[in-house]
Formats: sequence, structure tokens, C-alpha cells
Amino acid sequence: MNKITYSEPIDIRILVKKICDFKQLYTQHGGVRPFGVALLLAGITDRPRLFETDPSGALIEYKATAIGTGRNAVMELFEEKYREDISLKDGIDLALEALQKATEESISETTIEIAVVDSETKNYKKLTSDEVKEKIASVLEKASKSKEDKKAD
Repeated sequence: MNKITYSEPIDIRILVKKICDFKQLYTQHGGVRPFGVALLLAGITDRPRLFETDPSGALIEYKATAIGTGRNAVMELFEEKYREDISLKDGIDLALEALQKATEESISETTIEIAVVDSETKNYKKLTSDEVKEKIASVLEKASKSKEDKKAD
């Protein structure tokens, strides 16, 4: 609708705000909350942005965040390792490390998909299963080496 009305794509913040306003409308009546989920929404207008919405319709902007089981452990990891100038490779590695930390099962290319959006061109690229498998193997190898190093100390 924004594209038709204004001849440009909708800004991610405006889209998230519209979703939150819609969700919040349903909290005004007792016992009604059909949107019982938190969402992470990301987009690029002038810069990459990441928003979290909660079931009440509140929104918060983050540089990196997690929702669900394991959130506290993942947030500690992000606070320790995330940097503003993180490279794409390191960002993917950090995301995979966070997923590994948050899940009880091991991660694999059959349970994870990875896509990247170039912040300059805004081109979307989904990685192949083989590329995902390679990245997971690298992260798991680093984690294993780190555990061995800690045992040696």
C-alpha cells in the first residue's frame, strides 16, 4: 500500500509501528490477546535496523537481540562479542554460536537457514545448504577448541 500511495517502499520503523498499533488495539479489551507472540523484524531503509515487538504492541529497537528460550544466555553472548563494526562472516558466526547456545539439540544445515541482505544494494541472498553446513562446522570447531583450551587451563 505504501508503494502505491507514496511510490516508495515503507520504512521498516513505520511498518513495525503499524504492526504494534494493530496488536495494541486488541489489548484494550479484557481477556483478548490474539497476538500472543513476540516478533523480530529487521529491515534496511537508511541503515540496518532490528525491532522486537511483544504481544502488548510495545516495540524496542536493538542492535542485536534474541527472543524465547535461552534469551538470557544469548544476550550475555551478544554483550560480550557483538561490535558495531562486526564483519558479515563474524556476524553469521556469532548468530550460529547464539543458536547453538540457546538450543538443547545440535544445529545443522537441515534445521537452520541463513540469508543475508547487503546494506548497500539491499540484495537478498539465501545461502545454500552446503554453505550453511560449512559455516556451522567452523563454529562448532571453534567451540570445541575453546572447550579444550578451558580444560587445559
